Amino acid sequence: MSQQINLLVRETVGPALSAQRSLIGLGAMVVAFLGYAALTWFGSEQLGDTVAQSDAQMVAERATLQGLEQKLAARPKLPDILAQIEAVKPYAAESQELVNLIRGAGREGYTEHLAALARVSEDGVWLTGIKLGNAGKSVSLTGRSLHHESVLRYAQRLNERFSPFGVQFTAVELTPDPARESTSGAALSSVAFKLF
Repeated sequence: MSQQINLLVRETVGPALSAQRSLIGLGAMVVAFLGYAALTWFGSEQLGDTVAQSDAQMVAERATLQGLEQKLAARPKLPDILAQIEAVKPYAAESQELVNLIRGAGREGYTEHLAALARVSEDGVWLTGIKLGNAGKSVSLTGRSLHHESVLRYAQRLNERFSPFGVQFTAVELTPDPARESTSGAALSSVAFKLF
């Protein structure tokens, strides 16, 4: 009979899952779970802060929007603005007319009018006031004269000189002044006049 000898030495294999390995694995899983929980908690805290900041910013933006809406509501409406523009148009037209009249007078102003006035003379007539208006189209003169006939001759000469400017003296007012004593003892009388 033969006998067999087993030369292969077999080690005894313990259980595949030992208690020590189970505890290490369980510890690793607990650490991983706690790390994940801490990370999730930290992220939710940051998210909560972000939400709080967003809410505060939204409240501020709403307040700003409400203020702008109130300002917009306080503004005049388009029909009111158009009515105001229509009300101002006559004043603007008058102002434009005035500007056009001033421009029509030229850069020299009334120099030519005054030069023409200086060229007209009549003995016994002197001026006390000059009024120019309407860009030189309207001239009014006041003065005194020793004789009323001198005023009429003066007015005729003025009409000749001022015709290039489109000015005509068509009215004369004569007012006698009371007689005054002169140094020689004779009474002097004069006539106040207005030409326009």
